[in-house]
Amino acid sequence: MVTNKNLIILLSLLVVLVFGCGATTQPKIPVDMASAIPGEQVNFRGKPIKLLGLQISVGMHLPSVELVDAMSMSNVDLSKERGSVLLLSIVPSLDTPVCEEQDHYLGEKGSMLPKDIKRIVISRDTPFAQK
Repeated sequence: MVTNKNLIILLSLLVVLVFGCGATTQPKIPVDMASAIPGEQVNFRGKPIKLLGLQISVGMHLPSVELVDAMSMSNVDLSKERGSVLLLSIVPSLDTPVCEEQDHYLGEKGSMLPKDIKRIVISRDTPFAQK
């Protein structure tokens, strides 16, 4: 179970990862904050697309979904990771510039996180493409 202390640490680290802590050599990626309504819709090429399912919130248990570990090819069920702190980066494809940048940023800056936080990238790419 995630305690309040762990939650505060995780949120603080996420803020550092997202906003950085000072000057950076990486270019800033422009984000259109008006292109989405959190938990409800996103815009794709100017057209709104309704999101399905429940909005994820703090303290909510992860649903059981079928995932495959790209390195071991074994099945993974993140809902069984109760008690662990997971930092999930969910991207459509690692072959797109923004998704690749997000993945590299998480890999490079994520090493500053405590070792008990598991960093996981979830992509629609095949496991072979993810490698």
